[in-house]
Amino acid sequence: MQNETRAAPNQAWLLIGHKAGDNTQMRALASALGCDSREIGMHYSRWEPLVTLSFKPSVLAISSHMRKTFSPPWPDLVLTAGRRNEAVARWIQHASGHRSKVVHIGRPWHHARHFDLVITTPQYQVDAAPNVVMMNLPLHQPPQPSLAQEKFDHLPRPRIVLLIGGNSGALTLRTQLAKKLISQTNALAHRLGGSVLASTSARTPAFLRPLLGELSVPHHVWCWGEPDNPYQDYLSVADAFVVTSDSVSMLAEAISTSRPVLIFDLAERRWWRRIAHYRPNALLHRAAMRIAPSRLKRDAGRIHQRLVEAGRAHWLGAELAELPTSQPLAHQDLNTASASVRELFRG
Repeated sequence: MQNETRAAPNQAWLLIGHKAGDNTQMRALASALGCDSREIGMHYSRWEPLVTLSFKPSVLAISSHMRKTFSPPWPDLVLTAGRRNEAVARWIQHASGHRSKVVHIGRPWHHARHFDLVITTPQYQVDAAPNVVMMNLPLHQPPQPSLAQEKFDHLPRPRIVLLIGGNSGALTLRTQLAKKLISQTNALAHRLGGSVLASTSARTPAFLRPLLGELSVPHHVWCWGEPDNPYQDYLSVADAFVVTSDSVSMLAEAISTSRPVLIFDLAERRWWRRIAHYRPNALLHRAAMRIAPSRLKRDAGRIHQRLVEAGRAHWLGAELAELPTSQPLAHQDLNTASASVRELFRG
């Protein structure tokens, strides 16, 4: 007879989706648990939105050729993040007779009671419950020492790492804002006698690439899709960060280095005056924020406000003569999350 008293999961399946931030959180948690992990790259069917809205466990959300991927022996743990994976994760939960524990990271579209554990952050207004764990910031692995730092030795310090996101929900990185971001970052590096290391992301609009050519200080630029992503190297060599406000994941990784972080705010108070804000995703997001259940709402500003009030981050835009002092953020989010998962396997 199998021993049902397990202090930790032996095997975890990670349902890998299309959002890098979600995947980073799952990998960080699996690594902290120290279990055997299998990553499954998800391919979705055209019916996925309807399946998700049905709130039923189902494999109809994934392509037909993927369905045979999910069969016994079932894992101890399923890690999932993002809307698209929820129906499949819950299907595994039911197919295994609830032997497989399902841990959802981030915002749950289905009610939290359908998961064994929900690990979330203040940007999502998930109701408090015994199976809901609220983190300060998205999960991430501790920064790893870079093996290629010497390739940036020619760049003067302070080295300011510019992490650029893009359109997300109601936030829109339009051309004028992008020019302002690059101008302010360039001016900051110029005043401090430093340099800029800029990285775009999968959501960064294509028009921004040529704008980075306007950097007049010593710089290094990497654009999404190019080979040899230096992101981890950037985290290691940075003296400070400028991060666009749309990406809480990039913000969390910058914060984890304990170096000064400046947030560039993409929110616009009179958004209705800008045609760029009438794109379908932005309008849908604004409508959802008004009528959707609280658990589906997202307000990254809640995290920004807490970080600024704690002195751990600052807004970009002030005429800084020097970099602000960084206040360490005392939290053990990854340890707390992994301990909460282990509790599922005790007793």
